[in-house]
Amino acid sequence: MHIVLDLQACQSPGGRRRGIGRYSLALAKAMAANPRGHDVTVLLNTAMSESIEYLRAEFDGLLPQERLITWDAVAPTAYMDPANTFRRKASETLRLQVLRQLKPDIVHVASMIEGFAEELVATVPEAGEAYSNAATLYDLIPLVHPEKYLFDSRARQWYMEKIEYLRRAEVLLGISRFTCDEAQELLSIPRERLTDISGAADAIFKPIAGAEGFRQELMRRYGLLKPFVMYAGGFDPRKNIGALIQAFALLPRAVRQAHQLAIVGGAPESARLELIALMTKAGVAANEVVFTGYVPDSDLVKLYNLCALYVFPSLQEGFGLPALEAMSSGAIVIGSNTSSLPEVIGHPGSLFDPSRPQAIADKIVEAITDEPFRENLRVHGLKQPLKFSWWESARRAMEAFEAAVERRQPTAAIVVPKQRDSVAFLPAPRSTATGQGIESAVVYADSDCDGVSSKRSLSRFRDERQRYDRVVIELANHPYCAKTLALAVDGASDILLRERTFGAALHRLAAEKSGRELVVSLLYRSGGYGALRAAIDADFSASILGNWVRARSLSTLGQCQLLASNDPGADAMERVGWNWRDRIRNIAVEMTASDGNADASAQDWTRVAMAISRNVLTPVGGPQWLVDISQLTVSDAGTGIQRVVRHVLDELFVTPPPGYRVEPIYLDKDGVFHYARSYCARRYFPGETLPADEVVEFSSADVYLGLDLGAHLVPQYLDLFREMRYRGIKQHFVVYDLLPILRPDCFRPELLPTFRSWYEAVSELADSIVCISRAVADEFETWLYQSMPARQRPLAIGYFHLGADIAKAGAGDGSDVHVHPQLAGLGEHPTFLMVGTIEPRKGHAQTLEAFERLWQQGVEANLLIIGRAGWLSDHVMQRLREHPQQGKQLFWFDAADDNLLLAAYHRASAMLMASEGEGFGLPLIEAAHHGLPLITRDLPVFREIVGEHGYYFTGYGAESLAGALTAWLALDAQGNAPQPAGMRWQTWSESTAQLIDVVSRGHWVHTWMPRPLYRHKASDHRFQTDVGKLVRGRMESRGVAGLLLCGPSVPMLAGHYRVFLSGGWREHSGRVRLDIASESGAQVHARAEFGSEYSSADGCLVELELDLSVDAEDLAIRVEVDAGTDLWIDELVISPWANLPLPDISPTTG
Repeated sequence: MHIVLDLQACQSPGGRRRGIGRYSLALAKAMAANPRGHDVTVLLNTAMSESIEYLRAEFDGLLPQERLITWDAVAPTAYMDPANTFRRKASETLRLQVLRQLKPDIVHVASMIEGFAEELVATVPEAGEAYSNAATLYDLIPLVHPEKYLFDSRARQWYMEKIEYLRRAEVLLGISRFTCDEAQELLSIPRERLTDISGAADAIFKPIAGAEGFRQELMRRYGLLKPFVMYAGGFDPRKNIGALIQAFALLPRAVRQAHQLAIVGGAPESARLELIALMTKAGVAANEVVFTGYVPDSDLVKLYNLCALYVFPSLQEGFGLPALEAMSSGAIVIGSNTSSLPEVIGHPGSLFDPSRPQAIADKIVEAITDEPFRENLRVHGLKQPLKFSWWESARRAMEAFEAAVERRQPTAAIVVPKQRDSVAFLPAPRSTATGQGIESAVVYADSDCDGVSSKRSLSRFRDERQRYDRVVIELANHPYCAKTLALAVDGASDILLRERTFGAALHRLAAEKSGRELVVSLLYRSGGYGALRAAIDADFSASILGNWVRARSLSTLGQCQLLASNDPGADAMERVGWNWRDRIRNIAVEMTASDGNADASAQDWTRVAMAISRNVLTPVGGPQWLVDISQLTVSDAGTGIQRVVRHVLDELFVTPPPGYRVEPIYLDKDGVFHYARSYCARRYFPGETLPADEVVEFSSADVYLGLDLGAHLVPQYLDLFREMRYRGIKQHFVVYDLLPILRPDCFRPELLPTFRSWYEAVSELADSIVCISRAVADEFETWLYQSMPARQRPLAIGYFHLGADIAKAGAGDGSDVHVHPQLAGLGEHPTFLMVGTIEPRKGHAQTLEAFERLWQQGVEANLLIIGRAGWLSDHVMQRLREHPQQGKQLFWFDAADDNLLLAAYHRASAMLMASEGEGFGLPLIEAAHHGLPLITRDLPVFREIVGEHGYYFTGYGAESLAGALTAWLALDAQGNAPQPAGMRWQTWSESTAQLIDVVSRGHWVHTWMPRPLYRHKASDHRFQTDVGKLVRGRMESRGVAGLLLCGPSVPMLAGHYRVFLSGGWREHSGRVRLDIASESGAQVHARAEFGSEYSSADGCLVELELDLSVDAEDLAIRVEVDAGTDLWIDELVISPWANLPLPDISPTTG
């Protein structure tokens, strides 16, 4: 059985806060967790998109994300505004169309009585649908008290319309026995269609050990000064809060003076003012009653735990969930003796007459002052909730669904409007077609259409086509059908399939230029670029075309639609959309006939058309891997990242992810994604004409891969990516490195905000981050505790290793490379090779200084540099150009062709990788392939790639590198230098396979969600300094007194924390003062003064305790140093004092 749960009730603004929204979500989650062997799908409305991510998070782990389906309405639809009539009716039709695609057995509406002021759209059609309808019934209070709730004529019209939908539903799930009895009595609904499913409190509502520990802070937060009597719930008249205030005024003086009345919940301003006026009239002072406003569940359970008494004075309820929540939390509860509350509270002695304020007051006095009675209620209150569970409610609901589906009689199919009689028929040879309205059709056929006799030729049809309202083309696996199929694109045609394949017709078509374009289009629509490549390689053979081109692709030709297929094995979902033109006509007919059609604007109809397109759940080509190459389509700069993009894209075309078609896409200047077909035609299929770069058709089964780096695009079009996430499209972004974050000193300052915005955006939007090394994955996970993106679902982090273009790197046998004329000056001396762009982080300055030391010491060694100038490299470039050793022992080439690069690999003694930060390090792999020994800086990423096959050095000074090179030369002379033999690397095919595997199988190394751990590197842009300098990602003092570090001014919850400041001392002198403060420094929470004697071997400069008694909006540290202080700061770490392992704060190499 397929169950569709319409959860719009959980989507409306504040829906998750209201009782109905909370109830609906808890019941739906219980059904998803206990499906009894059935398939469960959740249906969500994109008109309330701000709630979708929250609901996806709620069902994460209970349902696959693709089981949460979104659909487009045409908002606004609220019933209260008559101007919305057409849009509402259109949206009702659109919703039904989506449900028909889902093919459910039963559809459950979480709350039918919604949509008067909200964007909720739900109906129960009179008849004709192939599924049963169910709804939850909470109460019929407006029907019982129309004078209070239905005095507005439009509200009454809306409510009675909804009541009619409830009457039509095959299943009504009442939330209490009382509600079911009321429905039977007032709506005359047969008992077999009513099921009492009861309800339960969420698991968060429970007694909290040590609750008194947070009493002071919680009461301060909500303005409570005394023990309090509590009400929590809604504010409509039936809640009877006015009677509670009057009862409070009647309390004995001693009881009243000792307590406050806490009214918990987000009261509308009109209701609050009305209650304040009642307080004045009753003689209740303003400080005796506290309106808390909205309270999150995490605080609500604490208030339940701490209240002296919970009072629920409602006149009528469908269930009474707040009373159950309060009892579950250990509160003493009293309530009304009306409607469903006696069922829920379950204790006759705790009930009162809500119509009499004195009765309420008497019960309050008894429950506060009579200790035996209080203890009795407390014990009962902990037992009573055990009778209620969401598991039991879900079981009852599921049994009701099963019974309804079992007793449902098959319904007649939906009647398609009769086609008009003016029909032209183009048969296939030996046609046996009947039905489909062609009995009286005019037949057109050429003389070579075997077995068909007609006086009207296909040429005549071209001239007379406009006479006909409808054209039917019979398609068979016969070359003749190439002629009729070519005519299908010129207008609206109905294609009648006679055979499963039609490769012979396509083969004939492909022999002509115009026909080839049509066949190329069908191949691409059916199987993507893989199908097109297979057909081209097979010279468009009939068998290949017959295997690849699917029937459904024919519906993409002009205005063609498919009417039937003789393929009994055709997938039911494959048939969805075949008769799309008839389907759209039906929708238009329904909408045109609806009330309010006269008010429909052209814009409304345009939005309807867009919604119809977006609500197609199964695109023609199936699920897609959408590979973003936005930058590559604009310009191919040949950079490292774009080399990766090209290689991975090449491999994805050869071996796509199983079950997906690969579609490169790009963002245009208006923020719209298009298929990159023109790019693919140029790069992979020169000479072929592919379909235009149409707008991407997304579906919830798609995967988006942010392979290219367009740092400005994601932040610029953030709403677009959020919408993709809402729709369930899985988003994975490739992260090449975090250098703009960790080493901002190596980038032009004006570029840094763009990079930061990109990292922050993808960390909010992505389902996963896929890094190009484990080292980058670890860095990204650490950085998340600095950026703290707002997330409701976990962010997965994985990695794959890049490939190497070994075939290109190994071109030639190397027999003539030793004598390359440009390298003749190297002589026979040891030569150290550096390959890559010249930038500050690449270590060229340190390397040049190190070699100058070696040359001064008489060491005969060459430094060979191949790389063009990058940013911020002017100083190094000038030194290279003007260096006295240029052409003697220093050789620099700003450009090198393949031959020169190969010669350099063969001539060099070792590859020197002095970079201070990399995401991967492809030059190391290429050098290792040529057998070149590797000397690298000791970075985690190089350890990961090179392992034991390299020689590592540390330090950033010339002396440390010169010493390492001298040591390596000695080892090499002895034959003991590490060698690259046996070092493993991947081809691009293997690299891409690893990427696919990580994304498809979820091979993650980290899964991140926000928690109270804060890690701020000194490179955090929110830190400021007066006397420091950011060097290699850490803040260094310069011997000047003043403010070394201040920031980062971030929000932090109240709690007990440990604070670590990591770094190191260069000289053991000077003093440091540290303040931790908020409110722009006015409120100091912790203070310390220290010198080098406090530092530890693990890099901790100082550790101190931080107690935050209240939430801080702008917590910051302030580090001041004395003159002569010589230290550096690497990171600030703030972690909870207990129950968390201490973070690794090992310092970076100094």
